[in-house]
Amino acid sequence: MSAHAAVHGHDHSGHHHADLSNHPLLADGNVRLNGSGNGLSMLFLLMGVAGIAATVGAAFTAAGKMHAMASFQVAAMGALAICLGGMFFTLVMHLTAAGWSVTLRRIMEHLAMLAPVMLIIAAIVPVTDLLLTKGLLYTWMNPGYETNYLLGKKAGFLNPGFFLIRLGVYFLAWTLIAYRLNSLSLAQDRSGDKWLTNKARFTSAWGMLVFALTTAFASFDLLMSMDFRFFSTMWGVYYFAAAAFSSAATIALVAASLLRAGKLQGLITGEHFHDVGKLMFSFTVFWSYIAFSQYFLIWYSNIPEETVWFTVRKEDGWEKIFYLLCFGHFIAPFLVLVFRDVKRSPNALILVGLWMLFIHFVDMFFIIRPMVTTRPGNEALTPFTNIWVDVAAVLGLLGVLGFALIRRLGSAALVPIRDPRLPEAMEHKNYV
Repeated sequence: MSAHAAVHGHDHSGHHHADLSNHPLLADGNVRLNGSGNGLSMLFLLMGVAGIAATVGAAFTAAGKMHAMASFQVAAMGALAICLGGMFFTLVMHLTAAGWSVTLRRIMEHLAMLAPVMLIIAAIVPVTDLLLTKGLLYTWMNPGYETNYLLGKKAGFLNPGFFLIRLGVYFLAWTLIAYRLNSLSLAQDRSGDKWLTNKARFTSAWGMLVFALTTAFASFDLLMSMDFRFFSTMWGVYYFAAAAFSSAATIALVAASLLRAGKLQGLITGEHFHDVGKLMFSFTVFWSYIAFSQYFLIWYSNIPEETVWFTVRKEDGWEKIFYLLCFGHFIAPFLVLVFRDVKRSPNALILVGLWMLFIHFVDMFFIIRPMVTTRPGNEALTPFTNIWVDVAAVLGLLGVLGFALIRRLGSAALVPIRDPRLPEAMEHKNYV
């Protein structure tokens, strides 16, 4: 059989079949980690344990409990966004029948599978705040605000019982979507049943709607509700934009790292990186559009409960972070990713991807940490006071995420080896 026939799955009798199991590119050594990531996963685990220990320890130093909780939440919401982005891309690739993405889809599936885990981690601080610290970070949980007129108007939504129920709903929804898509993909690896692709597409149809609603409401509950007076109708889309932005960068980093480790040779090419680069570019622009639109609408309507959110972020050193986001989250990646050669180079995308992840966590820092520096009695604090706590927390949770992701990558083939669209992915070409 010719190489062309092997890729396309034709035999000489003219029958079409999707079984490429004997294809040289799908040899075990190319599509399985076979333990080669164990050393790196242990490094990530050590980084995770050290970072989280330092963050917890910071609660008992001069930094204080509120700072430690806020820093942990910066890291947790940033890591959760990366995993939710993986779920979004898995759903989109199934819905649009995107053949080119098949060799990258397993990475997206593994990220999606970690979303419920990251939700549990992101729920630690608000649940602790509810039960133990009584609204230290999440103001609506503070008994001192019980008679507040605005909180009274929002009490139907912002109350402990309903809050915990919603967290449970997000966990169940994300577990169901991720587990269903991942198990269909793995079942197809075993059986080669092409109809499982249709089932995955059907799941993605209702899954996308559930994903959109749960992601939006999770961002209200875990981020926006820290200051119950503030509200923004664009908040859910803003957090979703951060999720897609950071996840596209992570997918590029993982794919490029696997390639450098000698895996997926010939399965992920410059053509695939070109498309991942386009996604990184697209969501750089999308995030900027949403961030600007939210700012513009709040500025234009000039409602005190909304504008105060931005007012406190334009003074006491926070304006430096604001300008860093303008430059680092939009201008820099835009000007770099606009070039075709950058999008096609795995090494270039590693550098851009690392920068995008850094600026993504700066974005979470900009959202959450002013909740500490603007509280009465904390007037002397700047964004950079005890910044080591924030760095430790982010490195800690990236360590946990890295460890879990490598373990998941090692648990199955790195590509869906019997997906009917695999030949299309292997022959993928960009003409733009």
